[in-house]
Amino acid sequence: MYTPTALTLLFLSSIPFGFSAAPETTRPPLKPCTIHSTTTGSFFDLRPLQLTLDGSKYQSAVNESFHARGYDYPANFSINFCDSVVETLDDVDGIPSNRVANISAFYKNQKGELYSIGQQNDQPIFRGKKLLLNYTNGSPCPELDEDGVPIDSDFAARKVPQRRKSTLMSFICDTSPLLSTKPAISFLGSPDHCTYIFEVRSRYACGGTTQSEEKGTLGPGGVFGVILGIALLVYLIGGVVYQRNVMHQRGWKQVPNYAVWAGLFSFISVSLLLSSLFSQRSPRIYCPCPYTLCSP
Repeated sequence: MYTPTALTLLFLSSIPFGFSAAPETTRPPLKPCTIHSTTTGSFFDLRPLQLTLDGSKYQSAVNESFHARGYDYPANFSINFCDSVVETLDDVDGIPSNRVANISAFYKNQKGELYSIGQQNDQPIFRGKKLLLNYTNGSPCPELDEDGVPIDSDFAARKVPQRRKSTLMSFICDTSPLLSTKPAISFLGSPDHCTYIFEVRSRYACGGTTQSEEKGTLGPGGVFGVILGIALLVYLIGGVVYQRNVMHQRGWKQVPNYAVWAGLFSFISVSLLLSSLFSQRSPRIYCPCPYTLCSP
């Protein structure tokens, strides 16, 4: 093993600082429905969970959003992720007609009335290590009686409501094969009939390295290539510095392990030369009769 010189040590010590600071200054802006974890640095992409009428490279075309059972709640829910629901909605309680197309989650009660529980939002957030997506500005929240039960709107006091329904979804990593194309959505509850909490289990909530399709980013292969390139650069520069300053070599002999590389180059050259000579030789033709003049 070669003993590194002071110049090599200086070069090596400068590499971690340069490469650790680069991602913070050169990282491109994130696309909608994607996020980097502030604690682990993992990349999360929820776009494969988006449903559309025309379909996408992640999901086939559909005409219904994801569903979640309400169980003890008197309604079931329809939800899309980072996009509006694919159903065509009309006459949604408390929502102007120009905002109906932006509803990302809703439910229908036993009377057939539609209620929005949040407008479209494509910006996931982190609370510590928890990946969350929040929809707000849904239908007006109902008035509650002393037992916390919603009062029928026909009997409620006529006043302008101050709060609107919202949705909070917590994503959990689940690599089950059953969740390869769709998530498992569980309704956890609504303590005040105004905020609706869901748990979403999906393989797309597991995170990973930044996808190679993102411009200005590196995938796993690119990261490996960068590491390999740095190792080769350190090997070459460190070896040249050692051969020149310690062994006092000049010319090609400054290349680290020059004898090995020279021998390898000679072997390849001789092999190519022999292969070329054999390929240029004329083929022999067998003559059964010794008095017959044979020619190729």
